[in-house]
Amino acid sequence: MLPTAISYVITSPLSLARVLWWYGEDALWPVALELPASVVADLAPRFAELRSAPEGMELLWPGAPLADAHLVLGVIEHVEGRPRPAARRHRRGGPMPALLDADEDERWHDPTLAEVLRLVHQRTATSGEAPVPSRLGRLHGRYSWW
Repeated sequence: MLPTAISYVITSPLSLARVLWWYGEDALWPVALELPASVVADLAPRFAELRSAPEGMELLWPGAPLADAHLVLGVIEHVEGRPRPAARRHRRGGPMPALLDADEDERWHDPTLAEVLRLVHQRTATSGEAPVPSRLGRLHGRYSWW
């Protein structure tokens, strides 16, 4: 049986800000950090669309890092009105700004992440309550909705 295509990538403003910081988007990561859960939920299908089309991402960002490009391109597109390559092609090292420096456990238990998941769940008319974020499948460190 072939795996089902990803329809939504569930993430949080914090995770989006972190990935933008990694790729040198110093003017955009603070904007991403302030995105409301409803906007991140709106972006979930676009992240999945970009993720499922690596050849399209390659056209938009040659040599893009496949693990992160769908998030970076999706946020840039949302904020600036069109996708473009990030300032950096590889993740930068060094200490992350304190505002973004949350460990993995904190990120998976972020209340905003749970709200994004709840909104996507509600909008897709999936029956029952939204699952707990930590029980979803992970896609390169981010949640995915199959």
